[in-house]
Amino acid sequence: MIGQVLALASIASTASVVGAVAIDSKFLENDISKIGTQRDIYKFLYGSAPYFSYPVNNSLSFDIPETCELVQIHLYARHGERYPTPGATANGINNVWYKFGNYTEKFNGSLAFLNGDYQYPFDNSSNYGLLTTPDNVANPYNPSLGSSTGSKEALEFYERYSEILEKHPNFTIWTSNSNRVHATSQYFSKALGDKFHINLQTISEDASQGPNSLTPINGCANYNGSLASNYTSKYDKTYLKDISGRLNAENPGLNVTSTDAYNLFNWCAFENNMRGYSDICDIFTIEELVKYSYYGDLLTYYNEFVGNPLSKVVGSVPAQATLKILNTPENELDQQAFISFTHDTNILNYLAALGLFSDNKPLTAEYIDWTTDFHRSWLVQEGARIQTQKYNCKSSNGTSTSYVRFIVNDVVKPMTGCSNGPGFSCPLTEYTSYLNKRLEGVDYVKQCGSTKVSNITDLTFYWDYKTHPYDAPLHV
Repeated sequence: MIGQVLALASIASTASVVGAVAIDSKFLENDISKIGTQRDIYKFLYGSAPYFSYPVNNSLSFDIPETCELVQIHLYARHGERYPTPGATANGINNVWYKFGNYTEKFNGSLAFLNGDYQYPFDNSSNYGLLTTPDNVANPYNPSLGSSTGSKEALEFYERYSEILEKHPNFTIWTSNSNRVHATSQYFSKALGDKFHINLQTISEDASQGPNSLTPINGCANYNGSLASNYTSKYDKTYLKDISGRLNAENPGLNVTSTDAYNLFNWCAFENNMRGYSDICDIFTIEELVKYSYYGDLLTYYNEFVGNPLSKVVGSVPAQATLKILNTPENELDQQAFISFTHDTNILNYLAALGLFSDNKPLTAEYIDWTTDFHRSWLVQEGARIQTQKYNCKSSNGTSTSYVRFIVNDVVKPMTGCSNGPGFSCPLTEYTSYLNKRLEGVDYVKQCGSTKVSNITDLTFYWDYKTHPYDAPLHV
């Protein structure tokens, strides 16, 4: 059923813009047939490519176990597919395009497609950082637009959790005030349908919010997001020279550098967000994609994940807030579905605090670690999502026990050392003890030095929004 609904939703979305978008026969012939043909490489593209489910499926069912009742569901999600952000990412791609545009010879090899009527997808800088939608791309038929991902996520969420949603048809969704994050939350809300009356609370990303934010890293004045350079400087980057050398051999005088080669990976990913495919992606071998992916894992592990000592501290803010709600009796809650939208870095900090995907030894730059289950692009791809289920289960003697279970990008993720409950869940009492012990000694305000930028000391927006509405102005 959900497949039919999504197909109809996609057709309806496309139909609404077809009249406003000029699409010629070359577009239909050349672009449509390629859409989605590069899904197999999304898992190597640093989380910048379209959404895909966690690629190692343990076949565990999402369904709530028999004799159990779902009583809370929490969704902590990244925005959908987007344009490259202004600054280093967009500038890097544009620098390569400028070099290609000034090449006066015929392109050969994997760049031969540039001899045709190729249209550069990043020429409008006003789109940088925005969610990809039918209104700002040349290919409205791409099913991997950020707008479509937000809508599909909502439809899937409703199919899975309709009963608990319908218990409270008037409920709140929280979003940061980033334009792409906010837009995703709007597409999500709209897709749930008219039966729900959703109160959207928009939380500022400004550092002055301190911990009362969906982006608490911004208020962490002591956070050093460049620790990975101590490791990436030791990583073998000859794969970039291989790419540039191959392109230069095919196109004498082009002078592609290793930096250009690195930026081509971003071009590949973000063009997929817009068109559903990218001819640039065909430049790379599978070995080069793997090496690029692991470089991204190193960057992330030491800048945003457990390799950074303050990542867990920052992530403790949403982790402790969620724990507080999980331990609140449902009859004291105004709603039982808690939905929040933010960015990739904030999800990584959250995962660091939870301890998911952190059982492995620290990543090394000396070689590719084939044993780790930490892969940036598997965890925080565009549209990434973490669901936390709380369900109550009755035993044979009639007593009821609460359990917690995580679903990461459509795959059940049992907790190491605490998965003996129904559906490989963790008893809420044990999870509470585990998280309190894991975060023992963690003090966001003190360790982050947040008083340098904020006088706020706690996350309160899940509770005080009725008396203190959040309506921060949007920014890119």
